[in-house]
Amino acid sequence: MTEIDSKLNSKIEISSIDDNDQSSTSFNKVKKAVEQDGFYTYEEEKRLLRKIDLRLMPLLILLYLCKNLDVNNISYIITMNKDTGHNVLKQLNMTRDDWAWTSTIYYIPFILFEIPSTILMKKTSPRVHQFRISFLWGIATICHAAVKNKQGLYGLRFALGLFEAGQFPGSLLHLCYFYRPDEVTTRMAFLGVLGSFSSILTAFITYGFSFTSGNVGNLSGWQWVYISEGAFTIISSIIILYYLPNYPDSVNWLTEEEKSYIIARLPPQSPKSTDEDFKFKDLIESLKSKILWGFSGVKVFQILGTYGLSFWLPSIIQDFGLSDPAKAPLLSIPSATASVISGIYFSYLVDRSYFPPGLLCFVSLIVSLIAFIILTTVQIKGVLYAFIIFATCSSAADGSVLTSWLGQSMEGSSKVGFAFSFANSIAQLGGILGAQIFRSKYAPRYTIPYAICLSFIGVAAILVIYLWYITRDTTNKFMRERRQRLKQRNANLQAKPIYNHSEFQ
Repeated sequence: MTEIDSKLNSKIEISSIDDNDQSSTSFNKVKKAVEQDGFYTYEEEKRLLRKIDLRLMPLLILLYLCKNLDVNNISYIITMNKDTGHNVLKQLNMTRDDWAWTSTIYYIPFILFEIPSTILMKKTSPRVHQFRISFLWGIATICHAAVKNKQGLYGLRFALGLFEAGQFPGSLLHLCYFYRPDEVTTRMAFLGVLGSFSSILTAFITYGFSFTSGNVGNLSGWQWVYISEGAFTIISSIIILYYLPNYPDSVNWLTEEEKSYIIARLPPQSPKSTDEDFKFKDLIESLKSKILWGFSGVKVFQILGTYGLSFWLPSIIQDFGLSDPAKAPLLSIPSATASVISGIYFSYLVDRSYFPPGLLCFVSLIVSLIAFIILTTVQIKGVLYAFIIFATCSSAADGSVLTSWLGQSMEGSSKVGFAFSFANSIAQLGGILGAQIFRSKYAPRYTIPYAICLSFIGVAAILVIYLWYITRDTTNKFMRERRQRLKQRNANLQAKPIYNHSEFQ
């Protein structure tokens, strides 16, 4: 190395050290102000959060919408072109009970790889993590159009579950880098309820493509559904790769002052880009948490109680004979719409600290409990259809509430990321078993499956009461702080919020 090169490298190193020192000094200055006197006004803070919302939320929403379109279409495709040669069951020589295995097989790799996939997000970056997942699942979705038998379909469902593992918990963890726990609930809701909104789109998509069977490219309508949705996902993955923000301290559209403020206002248990990478001891410590097992238990029993009905909903409604078989999937739209509305409304109530999350989760489960009691005992088709809507609202109503409640109860990137992925992974046991509960021999009343779902929902409600009790201190602190800031903000937008985290230490 020449003397000139040596001097140049020395200057670069000194410059880098100076930049880091300046950045550290700026952060410490902002952090001190945030904790003592306030830094930005409520109005300035609101503008800053909206700037982040516009850059981050549309892309995460797009990604989750693609995921649910590709996953949920399996419930609607079975109803397309029923009793014709273009129906997927006839073309693949499958029965309805065979079709239930498409759910079971999908969730097996999903459960096995959800945790390692989410943990690896910190090793790469949120952008690369989400691109890798969405690009691969887009390809797998398109390949569904080429299957010729049930073995080929089962293989691709396994691949789809493998590729999609880690997407949703990765998105939830990503939000926690930018927002405080008391701000993240509504944003999680917009991600979660799009699982229900995707059902609305899927109903229209499958209905529309049912008219293309044999008329376009000599393919059946269900094949065109897979091709179109898979292609859309691949295009979306490329957009994600170029535009999805990673961390608040790495984006180029925030000033250094804004970056420091976003990070300084986060409570100690929030994940940060500066956290250490995953260590095995973090996993062990997390697995010892009663809170983690409690949340996982609630999610698994709730999904066991609701997923089977959601999976078979288009087919169950079609069996009611309330409309022309081709239009029957459209009758699932009211259920999906109710899920979207209830999810957003419940999240809004928690975001404004009107009610503790435990209460809202318990109420949503009680509503589902009542609905399943009626489904088990009543035989009037119109009444059954109405209460199916209530029964399927539960997981959508409290899904984001439950998830943000878990996030504020754990600490650090590895623990929060592991908690999200573990709880979401364990919950998918409901996907493995739920679809199998509604066997064809119980059609069309499904009295026994409804009774089984009823018992699972009851267990989930009991676990929510337990969680409500063991997290009461942390929950009350967050709610008290949130109410104080909302009261101050409503009184004076020019006041400066103070985020003193000493009570969480």
